[in-house]
Amino acid sequence: MPLPLNSPCQILLLTEESGVGGVQTTLHWLESGLAERGWQVSRLPVRQGRPSLWACWQAARRAQVLVASNNFWPAYVAVVLAGLARRPSVVWVHGPVHEVLQQAGASRLKTGWLRRVYRGASELVCASQASCDSLLRVMSGAGGAAPENVRVIRNPAVLPGAGPEDAALPATEGLVLGFVGRLSPEKQPLQLLSMLRLLPAACQLHVVGDGELMGAMRSAGQDLLAQGRLQLLGQQTVTAQTYRAWRATVLCSRYEGYPMTALESLACGVPCVSTPIPAMQEMLGTQAPLWLARDDSPTALAEAVQRCLAQAPADRQTAIDRLQGQHRLETFVQAWDELLKRLLHKAGQGPKKHAVKLEASRDDPPAGGRS
Repeated sequence: MPLPLNSPCQILLLTEESGVGGVQTTLHWLESGLAERGWQVSRLPVRQGRPSLWACWQAARRAQVLVASNNFWPAYVAVVLAGLARRPSVVWVHGPVHEVLQQAGASRLKTGWLRRVYRGASELVCASQASCDSLLRVMSGAGGAAPENVRVIRNPAVLPGAGPEDAALPATEGLVLGFVGRLSPEKQPLQLLSMLRLLPAACQLHVVGDGELMGAMRSAGQDLLAQGRLQLLGQQTVTAQTYRAWRATVLCSRYEGYPMTALESLACGVPCVSTPIPAMQEMLGTQAPLWLARDDSPTALAEAVQRCLAQAPADRQTAIDRLQGQHRLETFVQAWDELLKRLLHKAGQGPKKHAVKLEASRDDPPAGGRS
């Protein structure tokens, strides 16, 4: 049953838990951006605290659109609640679903259940084309047809303190590289130690993050720690000054959706060197191909770092400027705003002014595209 046309536009964000990481970062930017555009946004953690079914139902009834913050447990809850409450639902797909399921050794039963859940969503929003392609591989498995309600809205390159007004802050003169991320198998942080040993002795590496491989990093990097070339800084708040202490940020993941580490680094004017996974080819391939390693070996990564550091500063800055322009926060929020208005318009919900704005924006260039 649709809500009255004069009711407030309320978005319910179903989240898994609080914490740090790319999903939480992009969720913050989405929430704050929509609030600035007049949406009433509320959160419901569906795993942490285990809210009752009644509380979930009441929250769903008060909202006009349900948005799952990621494509696993929040997606299950969002699709079920949206069906019961007769509300449109959006599932936000961040990582490469196919690779994640393979890594986890997911059964056919679980994969089939996920397909049913995703097909129940009104819209599937992917954080990158790489994530979209991975999702479509899952959805088209077992002879199924690829869904048509899939849209790509790329993550923005933004970090507090990284604006133009702070661009004059000097970068470090040393050969310091940085890494930000979980020390987990899919991030392959041990590759960084082999890479560092292949670089000139003047190069140092700062590792920000913690995880199950911290002990292995300390053990395997004893010589580098003793030489002062490696610093394991643990989990800490990352700021613009964090990135600007480095000449380049390095990624060596086995897979990524569209990593916020790389985008935050670019927002701070610092290049990001990476193994050639699809998400980073998508991000850097056109504007900064020199920053992509030829393969996922430490040797190739070290060579890419050296290419990046040897690049003419003007060429490096041109690439950063173009990449920042392609990942503006305003474009990200506008794409979500237009998507949510379309869903409300289709469902016959929301204020009439939203329908008017939708009509007025049809001639504007799209802020995203269907895959």
